[in-house]
Amino acid sequence: MDLRPHIEKFATRMTEVENDLGDPKVFENNRRAQELGREYARLKGLVAKGEELFKAKEELEENRELIAGNDTEMAEMAQEEISRLEARVPELERELQFGLVPPDPSDSRNTIIEIRAGAGGDESALFTGDLFRMYTRYADGRG
Repeated sequence: MDLRPHIEKFATRMTEVENDLGDPKVFENNRRAQELGREYARLKGLVAKGEELFKAKEELEENRELIAGNDTEMAEMAQEEISRLEARVPELERELQFGLVPPDPSDSRNTIIEIRAGAGGDESALFTGDLFRMYTRYADGRG
């Protein structure tokens, strides 16, 4: 899977968000400013990983060309570098593929509640479900 088009799209969006964050009017709406800040941080991380991946692939190709040369000492050094890069490239690709998945809206929320049905059978399970719905609606109403 070629990730370059995705990373370029993220870089373009990152520039747009950066320009928006430079506009003082954005900070009149705190919620919008926070959303843009989170989006910028996420995009910046993805673009940095993408650039690291592209650089690693480029270095890998350069080292493969060095192996084909006549200098045995350079070929040995290139082989060591190739081993390191061949391990790093799939790792970076995997991280980027996870980054391509859009974040869950609940990820930015900072509360986790565990609700379990205790002793009491069906009645306890029904109450637990009602309690969960109550807390969920309350949290949604509060933002």
